[in-house]
This record gives sequence, structure tokens and C-alpha cells, in this order.
Amino acid sequence: MQMRNFNSWLARVVRPAGGAFLLTAAVALLSACSKETPVAPLQYDSQAAMLDGRKHFVFLVHPLYNPQLLQQKFEPVMQYLDRQLPGNVFDLETAIDYADFERKLKAHKADFALPNPYHASLARDWGYRVIAKMGDDSAFKGIFIVRKDSPVKLPADLKGKVVAYPAPTALAAALMPQLYLQRHGIDVQTEITNSYVGTHNSSIMNAFLKQSAASATWPAAWNAFAQANPAEASQLQVIWETPTLIQNAIIAHGDVPADLSSRVAQLLISMKLSDEGRQLLAGIDTQDFVAANDQDFEVVRRFLKEYDAEVKKQK
Repeated sequence: MQMRNFNSWLARVVRPAGGAFLLTAAVALLSACSKETPVAPLQYDSQAAMLDGRKHFVFLVHPLYNPQLLQQKFEPVMQYLDRQLPGNVFDLETAIDYADFERKLKAHKADFALPNPYHASLARDWGYRVIAKMGDDSAFKGIFIVRKDSPVKLPADLKGKVVAYPAPTALAAALMPQLYLQRHGIDVQTEITNSYVGTHNSSIMNAFLKQSAASATWPAAWNAFAQANPAEASQLQVIWETPTLIQNAIIAHGDVPADLSSRVAQLLISMKLSDEGRQLLAGIDTQDFVAANDQDFEVVRRFLKEYDAEVKKQK
């Protein structure tokens, strides 16, 4: 587990007993095939607390990457917010998988979060509201990965075969690919085997190891995998991609003071205006953050209605 300084970082995130952050050793179960070292995700209670005269806020990021890589990418953004908002500390929180991420949101284990658009559209029912989102909606799409030596050339070639996804609620990497297949002549419910393997890395590795005929992910996860695993990536290729939707959101819980959530949103939106900010944005694989609200994510609810009608065949 590579951190800027483990001891000082640990001191940041552990709250005193009795109202405290609870740091537990729930070990992330990563793919046995991944080269990257598993890391124990951090878990907290839902009550903000003071430590060294500063208020701590939990910032939960959905499983874009494995926990180690996610921490490496997003911890600098937390440090940036710390510096810009003296007296406040933003403690990065990870999730083992999408089910774990959803449980934490529902239980108000986070003050701020970066969910995928699916969870952003649901989170308002759990006390959260959208305050910003990542820019470049054209980058939010699903992609299908196959081996270069695969006989799969057309969606019809997947009939009777296994398709891997990170999780049933991974919007770009499961729901959007399944609607794509449905619209290209595959009955997703009956003509293929849908295998949910927990993470984007695991999904990609399923294709590499021939445990699936194709695997779904999204461009940011594929690019990160290719950088970390160039030998394996050289034997894989993107064969299809879905239409685009709306990018990942930034949400804040209703218990967070409105002035603070507004300041966090403005800091993220203005990052593109400085060299430091642009470097941080590149580190988390986005070009910028832009203003957004709950209404912007109605497009996801419309998508889900189409998905339910066409894939699940629910009226």
C-alpha cells in the first residue's frame, strides 16, 4: 500500500474513540489475476468529528479502479481540498465493489461522494444532492474487450457464451453494454451468460484468461489496466463501444452545510484554471468538473426505463 506517509495519513483519518471514525481491516477482494497489490479499504462511521481542531468529512469514490490505484489517484485531490478549506479535512473512502459502495451511500457513510450516474440518480432518495459532475460526457460509454485471437467479430457471435461485467449496477460497464447487445440482436436474459466479477480489472482479466468471450468496462478503467498490465493488454482489443451518456457526479449529503458543499463544488469546477488543478484532473482521468444538479441526471432515469423495457422486458 503506497501512501505519501502512512503514519501521518493514518492520523488524518482515524477519529478518536467514542464519536469516532472507525478504521477497520475489511480486506478488498481483488482479482487473483491482477498484478496490483490488494489494499484494505477504509470504513468510517457517518458522524463528522473534530480532530486536532479540524472537521473531518468522508469523501467516497465509487470503484473506478482497484482500491490501491484509486487511493493513488484521488488522495492528491483530497489534499488539495484540505489546503483550500483550512479547518476541514477530506478523508478518502473506498469500496470493495459496487454493492459495497451502494450500501455505504444508503447508510450515510459519506458526506461527499463521486458515484457513477446510476447511483447519482438514486442518491437523492438517500439524502444526497448533485453539486457538480465530471466534464466530457463523450468519455462516458461502455466498451467491450476481447482477445485479439478471439473468433468473436459480431454481437451475434456471443450467443451461448459468457460476457463479464464488474457489477449489475455498473452503468457504463454493465447496463449500457447490455442494452447495446439487446439492440444488436442478443437476448441478454436468455442467449448469453452474464457474469458479474466485482471490479473492472477482474472483468478485463476474464477476457484475457478466456473465462469470458467478451468483457465490458469503460475507457478510463481500460486505459488504467493497459498502463499497469501492458503485456496482457497487448493481447486484448476494444471491439465495440456503446453510445455515451452523462459523466460521474459529485454529490453532497443534506447534512453537509450548504456553504461548504458549494465551496467544494466551486473548487472542483475551478481546478481547470490553474496548472496545479489541471495536473490533479489529469491524475483522475478527467478534463474538468462542471456545474450540475439533480435535474441533469434525469437522463439516467430515462435510460433506466429504456433498459427495463428492452432488456428486462418490464413495462
